[in-house]
Amino acid sequence: MKNDKVTPAQESVLQQAAKTGTLQASDLTIKGGARKKVLESLTSRGFLIVLKEPDTYDISPQGKAAIGLEDKPAPKDKGKIRTGTKLYTVIELLARPEGVAIEEIMQQTGWQKHTVRGTLAGALKKRLGLTIESERPEGQDRIYRITAGLEAVL
Repeated sequence: MKNDKVTPAQESVLQQAAKTGTLQASDLTIKGGARKKVLESLTSRGFLIVLKEPDTYDISPQGKAAIGLEDKPAPKDKGKIRTGTKLYTVIELLARPEGVAIEEIMQQTGWQKHTVRGTLAGALKKRLGLTIESERPEGQDRIYRITAGLEAVL
């Protein structure tokens, strides 16, 4: 396990890197050998990332955590689905009270079976957060329908 404690000089460098985005070594207030040691220590511990340009650094998620900043991922856009798209067509079919079979989705969209199943699991369940349930009536194909989360996407 790495040591997450930083010295005041290291914290100052990390704060400046977090504030400016990219850090130029020449912009630091510490000079000479002290600057070199601080930068080497922070890069070897993974707190700073060396960029291609000479003496240019970026702060890593570990560096942000070391100074108490959280590296929050960008919020996922759960916005509206455009009407007229194949995905919108699939959602409309799944929203019907009677549900829909994969074969009917294939006919409406022109997709293959694996594409329909991937869309159900990926785009609809994971990305949009919809709850999709399925049932298999006796002697019939499996029926899928949206049971929750529809109000957030339409």
